[in-house]
Amino acid sequence: MSIDVKTDLAWHGEDVKFRGRKVVNKSAYEIGLVVEGQAKEMCTVDTGYLRGSINTQAADRGTNPEPADDGRVAPKIASPRDDQEVLVGTAVDYGPHIEFGALTRPSQPFLRPALDLAQGKAIPITQKNGKMEFADYLNPRAS
Repeated sequence: MSIDVKTDLAWHGEDVKFRGRKVVNKSAYEIGLVVEGQAKEMCTVDTGYLRGSINTQAADRGTNPEPADDGRVAPKIASPRDDQEVLVGTAVDYGPHIEFGALTRPSQPFLRPALDLAQGKAIPITQKNGKMEFADYLNPRAS
């Protein structure tokens, strides 16, 4: 007895690479937003200018600084040059003095601890985005 088995082999390498880059870029930006949110929660507040100035920038998108209690709005941080890079920070000149301390001021870190807290969310965010982007490959009968 012979069994006829037919297979359909198709190469989707370019599509997979394109989707993979989308997953990486989207996940990196979402992780940046988590860092931004954590940093704003951890930031010391006087007028709210420093907290409101914390923003996230990616090559194709970004957040805007928020107004302080007195209405001032800080400038955005620079956009990254690499499309797979995401920057989170503040363009306020005294931000580093708060983060690292100064001669007369102890450090009150907010960015580095926010990054540490966000590390635990990196894998779940990337998995979620990967499952969404590759859903038709993961469940071919659904398509």
